[in-house]
Amino acid sequence: MSLIRRAFLYLTRKRVKTTSLFVIVLVIATLALSSVSLKDALETAQLNVRQSLGGCLIVVPNYDKTENWEADTIMGGTIPVMNFTGMRPTKELAETIEQELDGLQGYNLSGGDFVRLFKAPDGNPQNGYDLSHIAVGINSYDAKLMAEAKESGFAHSDNAATYNVSVCTDSSLDYYFMNNEVRLVAGRHINENETGVVMINEKLAEFNDLQIGDMIYVRDSNVHLYQKGMTEAVFAPVEIVGLFEVVKEYPVEFSFTAPENMIFITAGTREIYDVTYEERTSPFKSIYFYAEEPDDLDHMIEQVQALPGFEEGGDFVVTVRNEALNAIKGPLQNIGQIVTILIVLILVVGVIILSLVLSARTKERVRETGILLSVGVKKTNILLQYLVEMTVIVLLACTVSVFSSMLVAENAGTMILQDTVNSGIESYTQQLDEEERVNNADVAAEETQNLTKLTVSIGAGEIAVLYAGGLLLAWIAVAASSVPLFRLKPREILSRMS
Repeated sequence: MSLIRRAFLYLTRKRVKTTSLFVIVLVIATLALSSVSLKDALETAQLNVRQSLGGCLIVVPNYDKTENWEADTIMGGTIPVMNFTGMRPTKELAETIEQELDGLQGYNLSGGDFVRLFKAPDGNPQNGYDLSHIAVGINSYDAKLMAEAKESGFAHSDNAATYNVSVCTDSSLDYYFMNNEVRLVAGRHINENETGVVMINEKLAEFNDLQIGDMIYVRDSNVHLYQKGMTEAVFAPVEIVGLFEVVKEYPVEFSFTAPENMIFITAGTREIYDVTYEERTSPFKSIYFYAEEPDDLDHMIEQVQALPGFEEGGDFVVTVRNEALNAIKGPLQNIGQIVTILIVLILVVGVIILSLVLSARTKERVRETGILLSVGVKKTNILLQYLVEMTVIVLLACTVSVFSSMLVAENAGTMILQDTVNSGIESYTQQLDEEERVNNADVAAEETQNLTKLTVSIGAGEIAVLYAGGLLLAWIAVAASSVPLFRLKPREILSRMS
C-alpha cells in the first residue's frame, strides 16, 4: 500500500484526532497571519493618524513688540483703540520659508475680518437685502442685536449683521479644513489666483435659498466705512462655488462669530470691497505650513527661527501646533513593537504546542509503526507518511486561516487603535482649559472613529509565506517528534506494543 493511501486512510479513520490537529494548526496560522497583516495595517493607520492630527507651523506677526502698536480713535473719537502697525505675513515671506523647508504638504496664508453679505435679485446690490444669519449665539441679546444691526443702515455698530470672513490663498489648506472643523460637501475649493468667488456654509445657503452658482455681494463693515468718511459702500460681486458643512459645533456668544456664519474668499476679492486695503501691508495675519511627515516639525521650526525677522524681538514669531499628535505619538510607536513581539511569541509557542501534540500522537502510533516495520516498510517511508498527513492538514488550515485572519486582524486592530487614540485624545483634552474641553468633548467620538478606520488586506506574498512557513514548521515538528520513535529497533518497538 502506498504511503499516500495510508495517509488518506489514517486521516479519514481518525476523524477526531484529525479535526483536533486541524483546529490547532488553524488557530496558530490565524494568529500568525492576522498578526502580520495587522502590523502592516497598523503602520498605515499610524501614518494616517499622524497626518490627520499632524499639526502645523504657524507664522504670525510679533504682537508683543510694543513699537508695532499705535493709538487711534474711531466713532467720532469716543472709543480709543490700539492699531497694529507692524509687519504682516506676505506671499513673499511664505515663498522664502517654503524654499527652506523640505517635505511640505503645502501652506496657506490666512486673514480674518467681518463683512456684510447681500442678495440682489435684480443684480443691483444697492437694492439688495442682508442675508439672514443662522442663529446659534448663546447670548440672550443675540437675536435682538442681529435685527437692530440689519436695520441700522450706515450706523456704526453693525457688527451683529456682519459675517466672519476668512481670506485664504488655498482654502483646501485653510486651518479650518485641515483641522477638520469644516468639511467641503459640494462644489470646489478656491485659491489665490481667483477673484469673485466664495465658499459658504451649506446650511447658511439653504437658509437663504442659495445654491452653487448663485451671485451674492460683499461689502465692508460700517466701522471701516466710517473711518474713511464714506456714506456708500463698495460692493464685490462673488459667485458661490463651494459649500461646506460645520463638523465642530461649539457654543459662541454671538452668531456672527460662529463657523456656521463664516465665508471663505480670496485676497483679490477683498481688495475690491475693503476700503482700507491700500493702507495694509498685507491682508493676511498668519501662514500655516503643513508637513508631509509631522515628525519633521521640530526640525522645521528650528530652520524657520534661523531666518531673518524671526530672531528674538523680530517682526515675526513661529509656533507649532502638534499637541494632539504628541499625546498620541508615544502610544502609537508602542503598537508596532507590541505586535512584533506578539508575532514572535505566536510562532515560538505555536511550534512548541504543535511539537508536543505531535510527539504525543507519535507515541500513540507505536503499534502502527511496529507493524509497518515488521512487514518491511522503511522508516523513511513511514516518516514521509506522517509528513503527507501533516501537509494535508496544514494546507487546509492555512487556506481557512486566510479568511479568518482578516476578521481577527480588523477587529483586534480597530480595538487597539481606538484604545490608543482614545487614551491619547483624553490625555490631550485634560491639558485644555474647561471651555476647550467641553467644546472638544462633542467631537471626540467622531474624530476617533475617523482616525481609527482600519483597512486590513492580505497580499499574495503574505499568503505564500504562510503556506511555506507553515509547512516548514510543521515538517520540522513532525521530524522532531518522530526521532525518539525511529531510534528504536523493530524488536524494541514490538516489545513496547506488548
